[in-house]
Amino acid sequence: MKTALDQDTEIFKLLSVPGITSMISGAIYKEGRPSDSELEDLVINTITTGDGTRQFGVSNVNIYVKDISALIGGKQQFLANTARLITLTNLVKPLLEETDGDDFALWIESTRIVKEPEINQHFINIRIEFQFIN
Repeated sequence: MKTALDQDTEIFKLLSVPGITSMISGAIYKEGRPSDSELEDLVINTITTGDGTRQFGVSNVNIYVKDISALIGGKQQFLANTARLITLTNLVKPLLEETDGDDFALWIESTRIVKEPEINQHFINIRIEFQFIN
């Protein structure tokens, strides 16, 4: 039986290519990132894995980008750097859209932007459906 760590590892291998690693200021992590990171990081985590012969699971790829600081109405504000989020998402998406490996298949289920106000960052959450094929 495959585990959540196996899912994380397969996604990590898909994303650990020069076309991605050379374009982000940070790194690719499995199951967390340094709490003080201000870099562009990709974080892979698995929510569920299935049992039995058809092992379906759900994983996330989160792409973190530092917010843009702007003076609005005389107040310092932090806004999502949507241009950078779009650029990085467009690099990652083709690797995760309906991809087949030797013993797995995965596809994007949904995406959403999440605000992290405590660290002045936003991330795009890419939710992935994953199936190991026995």
